[in-house]
Amino acid sequence: MEMQKEEAKMLQWHPAFFAEIQIELQEDAEHLIFENEHQLGTKPKEIDVLIIKKDKGRVIRKNIGRIFRQHNIVEYKSPLDYLSIDDFYKVYGYTCFYKSDTSQMDSIPIEELTITLVTGKYPRKLMHHLKTKLRYQVKKAESGIYYVTGDKIPIQIIVTKELTEAENLWLKSLTNELEQNETAEKLLEEYSKNQANALYRSVMELIVRANKQKFEEVKGMCDALR
Repeated sequence: MEMQKEEAKMLQWHPAFFAEIQIELQEDAEHLIFENEHQLGTKPKEIDVLIIKKDKGRVIRKNIGRIFRQHNIVEYKSPLDYLSIDDFYKVYGYTCFYKSDTSQMDSIPIEELTITLVTGKYPRKLMHHLKTKLRYQVKKAESGIYYVTGDKIPIQIIVTKELTEAENLWLKSLTNELEQNETAEKLLEEYSKNQANALYRSVMELIVRANKQKFEEVKGMCDALR
């Protein structure tokens, strides 16, 4: 039986996600600035992850970053949480606050902002709200990635459970419900090639702790993690 939900709640999902998104975008990492829990103003409001392109004309090759412009706001929900209608408005509000929280007027053009919402499961109520209340269009770009159009700010919703292992092995595996032994084996194989990388260690430790039984079923786990 997988880790109980109460135990899983004790795990630090957000730091692992911050490490993981840098792994996802490592091909373009030298052209990006990553900020964890970016503070807005002087009050306790923060953006989960802020990703800034050093060169706004740079095209990001990874599937989750193709939508990116210069300033990219990312909201992450752990596998034990869900993406609600009010979460959408909170992040949208934070994005507008981020645009205005500068010393020079309009120094961050609205055309250079994007919003990325990352969640474990398909947010059915939010999707319905976007389509019926806001009259936005929602298009499935590929497995697990949905583009929301109709607003001045480009928006994407990433459903990690629907991502493919071929494209997004680590992001898909950031869960307490790892299903296949084969997935655990793939993770161990990839981790063995990157053990010296602190980002991989952070993500792998969280995944193993959240899916202890699954990894215990895979022979050689302990040796691979030493």
